[in-house]
Amino acid sequence: MSRTLRPIVLATLAALLALLLSGCSQADRQQSLVCVAIATAIGPDNRPVTIRSVEPLGGIENAVRVIFTAAGDPRTLFADCAFAGGALSVGRTEILAVRGYEGPMPGWRLALLDRWFLDQPGAVMTAVGETGWQPPSFALLPVALPAAVGYALQQTVNALNLAAFYVPLALAYALIYGLIGRINMAFGEMAMIGSFGAVFGLVTAIGSHVPSLAGILAMALAVAVSLTALAGWLATRTIVLPLIERPPRSFIVATVGLGLVISEGLRIAQGSREIWLQPMLESQIVLTGGPFPVVITAMRTLVVVTSALAVLGLMLCIRRSSFGRAWRAVADDRMMARLCGIDPGAVTALTFILAASIAALAGTIVALSYGGTSYSGGFLLGLKALIACLIGGGTLGGAVIGGLLLAALETGWSAYFGSGERDIFVLIVMTILFLLRPDGLIGRRAALEEGRLIRLS
Repeated sequence: MSRTLRPIVLATLAALLALLLSGCSQADRQQSLVCVAIATAIGPDNRPVTIRSVEPLGGIENAVRVIFTAAGDPRTLFADCAFAGGALSVGRTEILAVRGYEGPMPGWRLALLDRWFLDQPGAVMTAVGETGWQPPSFALLPVALPAAVGYALQQTVNALNLAAFYVPLALAYALIYGLIGRINMAFGEMAMIGSFGAVFGLVTAIGSHVPSLAGILAMALAVAVSLTALAGWLATRTIVLPLIERPPRSFIVATVGLGLVISEGLRIAQGSREIWLQPMLESQIVLTGGPFPVVITAMRTLVVVTSALAVLGLMLCIRRSSFGRAWRAVADDRMMARLCGIDPGAVTALTFILAASIAALAGTIVALSYGGTSYSGGFLLGLKALIACLIGGGTLGGAVIGGLLLAALETGWSAYFGSGERDIFVLIVMTILFLLRPDGLIGRRAALEEGRLIRLS
């Protein structure tokens, strides 16, 4: 890593660590909302309630204390709420006990409160809205922007979240296409292996009582990458290497079949229902103020920065490592690389494992960003990432540009025109770009040298 990039990377990692540590000392956001709603329900004579503070209840795990006052009552009141689980468990919002300024709430009353108030759709948020209380957020830039500028900047932030998984998956396509000139149609499904692996890693980490949220997320990513890398290795041995010298259509058909096998395998193993996770790192970071404040959550910050660091690391690996030199040699001339002592088969296998790992990162980001996964989500995700890769020209740099462009087009259209015709608009724009630039934005072209075709960047 160059001296210029090292301070930037270290500062980014330090900021992420501070963000994670700061979130540990605050009350859970979902539990805070529920306890504030309970405070409005137990207040004297249903008077309007003003929230003074919301904080973890010392000495009790998964408990929140709300300090509040009621209109016309000089007393400072409180509500203590104990929950069945922590931030990542099923019982996160399941209330176990309530203690107010009048003492512990009887079990029968707690059951009625839960059944006829907390379980009603929208009741909690309505009660919280009546108090005017907002969950705490981290202010970053105290700048007031015009509403139109703030809205546009917010859409840019939203586009970065989309690009956080489009770009890595497009790079996975570009790694294989740039090396052997073939398109692996199963990378979307491989990303879903990573997505399910992340969910499995989260559940395992929670069941093992991993003490920190950073450790839980690290374990989720490790399981996702391990499972997908194994799937990539198996695919290389059974499909890629045997078909690498065959016509391209054989490779495409085989990888389409591989994608179907993975998708159906996930459906049989995990069921056809979507799997949902408890929201994590929901603390809001206010970037700018004004009529339309620009806001990003801690989770979105984490996934964007993680994706950016992974993309940067991959680029540096291809540029400066011995594997990267071997990859470029095989991509330029497979036979000459063999004559120079490089094993093209080994490079292809390592490349496929690396591409599968990058796809696993994309799948993990999808699971963490949207809070769930499904066996059927890989096809459309993979197709869009493939379009991003091809529109960039099939190169690594082009894949990054294509992923960013695709995310910007989707977010921009949805923000200003709705999401109804979004995919139609994106495909039309991509078609026009292909007509204007058949080789992609920064693609490769064929050149004739010494009687043979070579590819020039």
